[in-house]
Amino acid sequence: MNPAFSGKVALVTGAARGIGRAIALKLAQEGAAIAALDLADAEETAASARATGAEALALRADVGAPDEVGAAVEAAQSRLGPLDILVNNAGIVSRKGILDVDVEEWERVLRTNLTGAFHCAQAIGRGWVAAGRPGRIVNISSIHGRIAKAHMGSYSASKGGLDMFTRQLAVELAPHGIAVNAVACGAIRTEINLPLYQSKDPADLAAQAALRRRIPMAAVGEPEDIAEAVAFLASAKAARYVTGSVLYVDGGYSADGTVR
Repeated sequence: MNPAFSGKVALVTGAARGIGRAIALKLAQEGAAIAALDLADAEETAASARATGAEALALRADVGAPDEVGAAVEAAQSRLGPLDILVNNAGIVSRKGILDVDVEEWERVLRTNLTGAFHCAQAIGRGWVAAGRPGRIVNISSIHGRIAKAHMGSYSASKGGLDMFTRQLAVELAPHGIAVNAVACGAIRTEINLPLYQSKDPADLAAQAALRRRIPMAAVGEPEDIAEAVAFLASAKAARYVTGSVLYVDGGYSADGTVR
């Protein structure tokens, strides 16, 4: 039995760690060749992907810089062949309210989280349309594209924009055989929030308990949970008739308004 993505080539942004790394490794395990792109060094991810038997290379680029994105896409296709899958995962978090965040930080968050996805989708999508080649795009969003959270104004705005960008792009590219979807992440155990989740400080323990009470499944998710959802949406077979959708992988967080 052939792996699900045998013969496919995937570019994953923000692939050096966390959710992006898990996505890259999941697709590699399923047979895809991987271009692991990050502003940091993604060679460890590429090496782990190669250990599964997949072709893989690490690329350094700022997704907010269109020239760097274009060069990275060209390098990926030169080494691995035409791309079939794009996963826009690169993102940054700002924990400042809208009245407190300065314009530079606001623009930096939107430039990475939203405009970065635009640059990558445009660079790859134009090539797909010109060549008459189908493709799959999966954008990594957040429950905070739908649910506001205090002190995360720029992040929430960027993810809300990313959800709408997903739908808009899906409508425009559907006639070309290109599907575009998003995965909205809930509370996921990544390097950014490990200090909280692993802390034994009484205040942090209380925060952990409060978070679990807020989630119907009473647990924090893992990067692999997001990777599994991405693999589904990236599959032209499993998700053949799915485009313009935002799939919530959040343990029920966004569905439940119960106070516990």
